[in-house]
Amino acid sequence: MQIFFKGLNELRAIAALAVVAHHIELFKFRDSQASMFSTFFEFFISHVGKNGVYLFFVLSGFLITYLLLQEKKNNETISIKKFYLRRVFRIWPLYYLIIAISFILIPYLASNFEIFTEIPYYYNKITNPDNYSLSTLSYYLLFMPNVALYLKQGVVGSSQAWSVGVEEQFYILWPLLLLFFSKWRLPIVFLGIIIAMPVFAYFVAPIFSFEYMSIGALGAFGLFYFPSIIEKFIKKNKYLYLIIILAILVLMSVQFTPYYIQSIVLSVLFIGLILTTVIGDESRIFKSRTLSFLGRISYGIYMYHPFIMFLMFPLANRYFQSNIIIFNLFLYILIPGISILVSHLSYKYFELPFIKIKDTKFKTL
Repeated sequence: MQIFFKGLNELRAIAALAVVAHHIELFKFRDSQASMFSTFFEFFISHVGKNGVYLFFVLSGFLITYLLLQEKKNNETISIKKFYLRRVFRIWPLYYLIIAISFILIPYLASNFEIFTEIPYYYNKITNPDNYSLSTLSYYLLFMPNVALYLKQGVVGSSQAWSVGVEEQFYILWPLLLLFFSKWRLPIVFLGIIIAMPVFAYFVAPIFSFEYMSIGALGAFGLFYFPSIIEKFIKKNKYLYLIIILAILVLMSVQFTPYYIQSIVLSVLFIGLILTTVIGDESRIFKSRTLSFLGRISYGIYMYHPFIMFLMFPLANRYFQSNIIIFNLFLYILIPGISILVSHLSYKYFELPFIKIKDTKFKTL
């Protein structure tokens, strides 16, 4: 039995491209260049990257929870070993490749090619040996980049990996919860995590973000156990899909509450978008072969694009900075374009062999 939800790849693509746009503007801002961070669009641009990550988190919580519930129903248990090995073969190869690029290749290039002095903020971070300590390396090797970033030990080329660390930590916990808690206790557990996470963040450290996955998990629980009710509600309210999209755009553009509260409301809307996408009819705004393709390689786009920015920004700063139109066209065409090309090649020739092992040796559905 293979479960495939239509439309999720398109949402992954949008999330990944949102992160890329945010990081391009952040790169410019940190080197005191004209950035949309200082315009009317400041709130949208300064939060669109995190909102994209939160969409990834909600998607992960939804999909992983639904698949584990289906496995538990089919097999009357969950194979913890196979679950972990599936995550290892899907996540670890590219993750560790990016860590190698960040700790070895990027410092080598910055130290040996003068053009990288054109990005002073990042050049200073790269050439400062204190940023490459054994403790920093250990955090990244042990899948704790979120802890490293919280301790201000982010490394150029892999700071985006904080969210991968959060997801890996989530994957350690989640199959155990779904295996050992009964059906009716699960939504209580999910709600408990949603409540506990901000308390933990306030008194200890804001490093886990499991509340966003738990929101996705609640959506999966509802769809798994009450599909007819959810389907009837969604199909009865024919404008619900458009209302959710409009509400998402408004909350991403204008701040009404403290950002954390707004991000939680957005995540509830994200699970609404996911459910209306997988249940609704075929006339979806984001239905696209191109977006579906980009969603399939979105992990690569997310992980490779900081390295591509590191390569492209020095060229843009040296040769095109005098013309702001050409400068931005160069960045917004080449960075996403090269990131997509590299991610496609990586998926086809590097990641896919590991994915095939995952799907053949450790399949449970």
